Amino acid sequence: MASAARDAPLPEWKPVFYLLEAEGFQCWLLNAKHVKNVPGRPKTDKLDAVWLAKVVERGMCRPSFVPPKPIRRLRDLTRYRRTLVRDRIVSMSATGSQLALSFETSR
Repeated sequence: MASAARDAPLPEWKPVFYLLEAEGFQCWLLNAKHVKNVPGRPKTDKLDAVWLAKVVERGMCRPSFVPPKPIRRLRDLTRYRRTLVRDRIVSMSATGSQLALSFETSR
């Protein structure tokens, strides 16, 4: 089985991780803070990629927890719902403010 490792300082790791996982790769998500503490880290992207492969190969770090697909889907739906509810509240609040202003000016 082929492996892939990625340090994840931002959420940009998700699409690449999910695609590689769907193709059958064994994916490791590495905590960027833990990886930074391993000595010998190079400064360029290409050297960084080779270095991460060596770190994983030698067992110098552990993968971060990534929940199974059903849990990830549930989390994504929950986050999406939270965003929709927040947007609705903001919209209702703005509408209420406009109605209050129009009521005050009509007096």
